[in-house]
Amino acid sequence: MPAIRIGDRFTKAGDRFGKVWEVSRIWIAVDGLLHARLTGQNGQGETQIISVVTLSNSDFFSAVPAARDNHRD
Repeated sequence: MPAIRIGDRFTKAGDRFGKVWEVSRIWIAVDGLLHARLTGQNGQGETQIISVVTLSNSDFFSAVPAARDNHRD
């Protein structure tokens, strides 16, 4: 299972609108499983809590590649 970090972005599998969710918190829940709080990036303040196992499963979520910073000094 790949490491999931705060700031990683995902889309839900099958979401025809391609809503992007960003990991804003990671913790071990009372069930002993690692969970992540996802914050919707559409500006509507939506959040959801997903187990990291589910988030890592491509049947449910796909990672969004990080945007490259093309700014050069």
